[in-house]
Amino acid sequence: MRTLVFQGYLWGYILSKANKTFTINKLKKAGKNKEKLELINKLILKCTKKLVKISGADLTITGIENVPLDESVLYVGNHQSNMDIPLLFSTAPQTMAFVAKKEMEKIPLLGFWMKERGCVFIDRENARSSLKSINQAIENLIRGHSMAIFPEGTRSRGPQMGDFKSGSLRIAMKSGVKVIPVSIKDSYKLTEKKGKHTAVKVSVHYSEPIDSKIFKDTNELAAAVQAQIKNHL
Repeated sequence: MRTLVFQGYLWGYILSKANKTFTINKLKKAGKNKEKLELINKLILKCTKKLVKISGADLTITGIENVPLDESVLYVGNHQSNMDIPLLFSTAPQTMAFVAKKEMEKIPLLGFWMKERGCVFIDRENARSSLKSINQAIENLIRGHSMAIFPEGTRSRGPQMGDFKSGSLRIAMKSGVKVIPVSIKDSYKLTEKKGKHTAVKVSVHYSEPIDSKIFKDTNELAAAVQAQIKNHL
């Protein structure tokens, strides 16, 4: 039943806000980017907070004080389930755009919101397209807009954490921003148990910033970030 409520709310909310597309486009054409982002953040934040509540997560959030609020950062998290994006967006002390798989861009309305929010979409089958997306993420960070990425590339669907695709950390090294390791624990239990959302304790921990500038390559940075995430799983 919870799964039906979850899906029903998600798509009901998206459809109910379809008219906001016109407002977003109007703000975009008027060059009011700040107002556009504030509107999209408000829409997404309301939705993600409700989704986390519906999921039944008994949520514990720690380490928020570690996140600097006066600069853009790259949030780097482990990826256990589809709930990780709502969990990260609704608990972080600042909003962010995501590096996401290309399929999400095609989702009606949601894909539009994500794109206008500054999300970039990776096509792993197209090297040129992927490079373009990575460069866009770098530009977003340089302009002061925080980003988030899950370097495993896919959901683990369990407690284990897969190897990081270290190339994704190029985003941090090229932009020079700090990395915030995010440990998301037990989110898979919300979605992977017989396809049902089950009430369970879930924790999200934000570790201290890692300065990407002190690393000589992405492999070293990826290893340092992954080690911090593991410490809190």
